[in-house]
Amino acid sequence: MENDSLQTSLAWLRDILQGKIGHGLDTRVLQGLRVIHAEKGFMRFDFVVPKSVSDIDGNWNVGALASLVDLLGGVTIFSFANRVVTSVDFSVSYYSTAKIQVSANKGNLIHVVVEVKRKANGEVIAVGKQWMASNKLSVAQGAKEKRNFLKMEGGDSLKTALAWLRGVINGKIGHGLEARVLQGLHVTHAEKGSMRFDFVVPNTDVDGNWHVGALASLLDLIGIVTIYSFANRVISTVDFSASYYSTAKIQVTANRGKLLHVVIEVRRKGNGEVIAVGKQWMASNKQTLAQVSNV
Repeated sequence: MENDSLQTSLAWLRDILQGKIGHGLDTRVLQGLRVIHAEKGFMRFDFVVPKSVSDIDGNWNVGALASLVDLLGGVTIFSFANRVVTSVDFSVSYYSTAKIQVSANKGNLIHVVVEVKRKANGEVIAVGKQWMASNKLSVAQGAKEKRNFLKMEGGDSLKTALAWLRGVINGKIGHGLEARVLQGLHVTHAEKGSMRFDFVVPNTDVDGNWHVGALASLLDLIGIVTIYSFANRVISTVDFSASYYSTAKIQVTANRGKLLHVVIEVRRKGNGEVIAVGKQWMASNKQTLAQVSNV
């Protein structure tokens, strides 16, 4: 089995599902995943979204979905390339959720860019770009937790956004996933439409780098808070992309010949409706799983 890239990739996925690899975040977001077809370079899965990875509105958490897309993309590429890969460019387009159907023209869309930089030297770690749809609801018309924070802050959109963020960080809103990935986040500057934060990374992936799903959750939540601070509207992400320039451990340098591309479609099982499409460019570092894992 050690020389069969397909069997090795599937064994690695099983170890993640069972919590033998990583720090538990991957296991949580993949809970209930089943492989129904596997060949080198192509795989299909069954997955029922558990409540534990829903967001504060009861929809599939953006970071959890990003983790699933990233992990399955890595497993699929390893199945034929027999190489460990690192995401360097990642995008997800959202077409449907379990609860909210988003339809918007350009006039209803809001764009936000979130940069993540290393505090010591200003090095760019990642840039997230999002298109979000305003559904013309205020926080008062949304979830009960949001209504409470709106009343507490008297309707000021900036104060409401910051109070809502504090509620997420403190675990008073959501199912704990957001609180986990935002652990240690501090607001250093806040005005309507522009915010700055300090953050020490608490969540790492199986290689000890900043977890892609955790980073995606952070980018998404900060984008939502920033937009609400001036738009005073509940918004839903419809298109999300992140480019990764640095990690805590791995510096990625690759030319086009060393990059691998993977596309992952997430569909509703009952009718085949497309929920999300993830597209990734991944860099091969010419290592096998045996060289990076002691499991």
